Amino acid sequence: MLDVVAFLIENFADLHACPLPEDLGMMLEDEGFAEEDIGKTLMFMHLLGEMPESASPINPHTLMRVYTPDELDALTPEIRGFLHHLSHEKAIDLAQREYIIHALMHLPHDEITLDVAKTLVVLVLWAYNCEISVLIGDDLMGIFYGDNVMH
Repeated sequence: MLDVVAFLIENFADLHACPLPEDLGMMLEDEGFAEEDIGKTLMFMHLLGEMPESASPINPHTLMRVYTPDELDALTPEIRGFLHHLSHEKAIDLAQREYIIHALMHLPHDEITLDVAKTLVVLVLWAYNCEISVLIGDDLMGIFYGDNVMH
């Protein structure tokens, strides 16, 4: 899935610049991506399209997220800490954090990893042309290029 997201970022300005899902799926197949990775990415993009715009006057960075028992079972402390860090640093807003959690919960629990969470964060930030700090960007881009991207 990571390779598919990298392809999307390299070839399209944002979510709205992508072809329709059927056309995008065929394009990704033609590029040689695995059917499973294409399916997961298209599902996440569909969920992104359903994500409400964040216009809440509530400061989401002061709110504590209470996880459901199923979320606690599926999301490791490392993933929850990572999402908290991104929220605290204002790299993602409340709606984006909830989308990432919602999307992760669509996966089998054994497929939920920190790298998958980071991939979803990159997908969200790309989809909405969000700007992020260099240090957070370095951490996220490490999934594509390995650790220690910044020199």
